Amino acid sequence: MRRDYYAVLGIAATAAPREIRQAYRRLARQYSPDVNFWDVTARTLFDEIAEAYRVLSDSDARALYDRFGGGHDAVEAGRRGEDVHVAIELGFGDVVRGVALDLPVPRFSPCPACEARGRADEAPCTACAGRGVRRAVEGVKIGIPPGVDSGTQVRIPEEGSAAPFGGPRGDLIVSTRVREHPFFVRKGDNVHCEIPITVWEALRGARVRVPTPQGEAVLVVPPATAAGSVFRLRGQGLPRLAADAPGDLLVSIRIDMPAGIDARTDELVRELERLMPAAPREDLGRYRGGAA
Repeated sequence: MRRDYYAVLGIAATAAPREIRQAYRRLARQYSPDVNFWDVTARTLFDEIAEAYRVLSDSDARALYDRFGGGHDAVEAGRRGEDVHVAIELGFGDVVRGVALDLPVPRFSPCPACEARGRADEAPCTACAGRGVRRAVEGVKIGIPPGVDSGTQVRIPEEGSAAPFGGPRGDLIVSTRVREHPFFVRKGDNVHCEIPITVWEALRGARVRVPTPQGEAVLVVPPATAAGSVFRLRGQGLPRLAADAPGDLLVSIRIDMPAGIDARTDELVRELERLMPAAPREDLGRYRGGAA
């Protein structure tokens, strides 16, 4: 039977945290095994002092100790288990639709040998060393919502480690990392992509089918569109966490130039040049020599 923790530290039950700390430091120096190495009882006393301080210095544990009359198991049983952190890698499609996973989680769970009591046949349980919990890897079904990003943390309540002696589980915290996509690039709430069009489509305008995270959309390219022009397709990006509407898709235009021009084609291009004269560099001369 353990002694009363307040008596161990030589303090009153109404002692303030500072008094508890001072009493522990004084007694720890007095009964330290490093100082009293010749005294076979010093180690036992020191362990008892450390245990008393561990409980009384923790406000939650102290409240449980006071409530349940000092039982060690009662204090441990009231403690919540530790949170467990795991990391997973997701594909871009998982972010679009969300995904359900059966995730292997290393965590502490109630010991089946002693039914989480820590004792079997009046002796400490050998399977869990008297703690009432054992470490195991167990499958946990989780749901990852659409719209997560790299670094997002999803908290699954009460799926972390179990506390000793039947205490409640902590939470499972899942950190996500999203693999890069070969076509779509995520930037904040929006998604960017680049679409190639021909010179003739840039000149005359066109209706272009564009793949989107939501499926497909039609982009109207107006006549005389320049390379690098960016068009916004609203609601065609990724879902947003805690938001009703998806983000936008920003489409950048790349103009693919034709290759292998033969004599006939060269003649046609020269005819277009005569019909559509342009001087895009005529103002550059003013900047020679660094002039402004």
